[in-house]
Amino acid sequence: MRITVLPLSTTSRLIIAQRTAAHAPPPRLDDRLAKRAHTLWTRWENSTTWWQVKVTKWGNAAMDRIPYDEWSLKGVPRPPFGLFPLAPKKWWEFWKRDADLKDKDRKALMGAKRVPLVFPPHLMKEHEAVDSVRQLAEKGLPYHFKYMLLSLAATPLTLPIAVLPLIPNLPGFYLLYRAWSHWKAWEGAKLLKRIVDENKFVMEPSHAIEGVYHGEAPVVVDRPDNPTGEKMLLQDSQVAALSNAMDAEEVEAELHRALAQVRGHIKKELERKQKEEEEEEEEEKKKNLNGGN
Repeated sequence: MRITVLPLSTTSRLIIAQRTAAHAPPPRLDDRLAKRAHTLWTRWENSTTWWQVKVTKWGNAAMDRIPYDEWSLKGVPRPPFGLFPLAPKKWWEFWKRDADLKDKDRKALMGAKRVPLVFPPHLMKEHEAVDSVRQLAEKGLPYHFKYMLLSLAATPLTLPIAVLPLIPNLPGFYLLYRAWSHWKAWEGAKLLKRIVDENKFVMEPSHAIEGVYHGEAPVVVDRPDNPTGEKMLLQDSQVAALSNAMDAEEVEAELHRALAQVRGHIKKELERKQKEEEEEEEEEKKKNLNGGN
């Protein structure tokens, strides 16, 4: 496992967890089902059936609205072998075999493994990179647990749609997907929280990633006359080079999605501030008129 912290703007950061080949645990049942669902979804995207194409377009648009923090937590892989000490078997786990752990040398390695934390050194300090991971985990734990339960509770309400002929229960499928998504994010938040609490990180400053940021100047997306305004530190034009520096081409879509969401959030905040200032100006004008009368 390798975790990378990427600054998107002066206040937003994206955390990407990558699975490494060494000591990776075998895929679970939910991982295999998710892979099969992804294959089916890709087949629908390329289908000639109009309603399958329509569903995938609607679904992709809905998934693009999922916060990028949730995608970060969902992408946290299972802990590699040796990251944590071997927990003793519970009384109900009598059926589990532990013959492969009888070797004393292998038992001694349990808990000795570390997780590389990659970050651009001149854009953030070591403790800031760790704090970014901690904040993501602590924020995600209660949030995703709550909405996992709400999604599960709302799913039975869609059952009347399932009895309609020739109409798939798309709202029910979507709620089940959201429940699974929140569960995966909650599971990822638990793992990140444990890694931070048990100080399992080994810091790895990356000058290759930092070089991508220096390729273009930050773009001010707040008011140009505000020197302390929000700045985008990463642009869409740099995503391909950044994925190459990370040796992970599969993160390009996630980076583009996160950048679009950050720009949208900044735009909404700017519009809100402008509206508040206009309302204050209107109030001031009314006071002046009343005072003149």
